[in-house]
Amino acid sequence: MPFPTKLILPITLILIALTIGCDRSGSLITPDKENIEVIIIGPYTETCQGFIEQQCYLEFNEESQEWHFFYESIQGFDFEPGYIYRLKVRLEDRGTEIQDVGRYAYHLVEVLSKEEASVDEKPPRKP
Repeated sequence: MPFPTKLILPITLILIALTIGCDRSGSLITPDKENIEVIIIGPYTETCQGFIEQQCYLEFNEESQEWHFFYESIQGFDFEPGYIYRLKVRLEDRGTEIQDVGRYAYHLVEVLSKEEASVDEKPPRKP
């Protein structure tokens, strides 16, 4: 049975509408929906090389069970060495037009936990 050509236009319009409603990552976006994440920040900072040499937080990746550099600042977060923090943060999309900065700006929503940890243990213990 041949494909009915009268279905091409409605299918094309549906695909275009879905494409317009998606951001570059392919997920549906709405302007009023906040992007909230929980991140784990280690008990000390380390010198790292981003665009310039800077001090980076250590972020624990639960999937790989390893610490990685976190190159961004977290607005509203007062870091105190010697603690492992579990933070709820809001991500603000900066877009891709700005060079030499990360895609997202991070804003502290809430400190979920603050556990004492040694700054001498390298890498830090797993949270």
